[in-house]
Amino acid sequence: MGRKVKAALFDIGATLVSGPEVSPARQLASTLGLAEEEARRAADLLMTREFSSPREACAALSALFPLTAAQEEAVCRLWAAQETAARPLPGALEAVRRARDLGFAVALVSDIWVPYFRGFLSACPEIAALVDFCALSFQVGRRKPDGKLFRAALQALGAEPSRAVMVGDTYEKDILPALEMGMFAVWVLSRPEKEGEALARVLAGSCPRPQAVVGGAGEVARALEEINRLLKEK
Repeated sequence: MGRKVKAALFDIGATLVSGPEVSPARQLASTLGLAEEEARRAADLLMTREFSSPREACAALSALFPLTAAQEEAVCRLWAAQETAARPLPGALEAVRRARDLGFAVALVSDIWVPYFRGFLSACPEIAALVDFCALSFQVGRRKPDGKLFRAALQALGAEPSRAVMVGDTYEKDILPALEMGMFAVWVLSRPEKEGEALARVLAGSCPRPQAVVGGAGEVARALEEINRLLKEK
């Protein structure tokens, strides 16, 4: 890896875009009446396979538990809804642009399934055009916090962890694994109600503190400027 390459890795959901309050995994579990373990297995399947259509996804789900015709239709409706659900968060485009202006190569590192990524591409073409590489769960076959996604992005960009920053909204899946790999991290607390336990542990000193904590995408650009300054000092 080249020592001079700087990399900015961005999560997608609740970092660059907003979507439905209820995750697709929870919607699926409710629609299909799945127990907790079944719901986890279904989510792992949908997030780690590159399905070309909702019918293909239904066929794979049917191998886990039989689906009725009505349930298959419900999965198809959820897929279609996800393709139009993403909305760019204020400041997201400016954050990615600023990363590029500062000389960072840019990657997306995200737990995401095919229809929502299509929705992101449709809603955020200007952001997508600035991205050098995507390490997505449905492509890599792993979900965060698995380090394989982060390593795939760093390797593709030619950057060492010590010259990379992860920007994400979830401490356990985005921030902690990045810090443990030796990366910088910007914690986007766009949904603080979901991160209360992690925030308490960080404030108590029992978990490592990221280099920056911001309230939304609109504050990421300034955080990246400070991290860029720290990189120049190394």
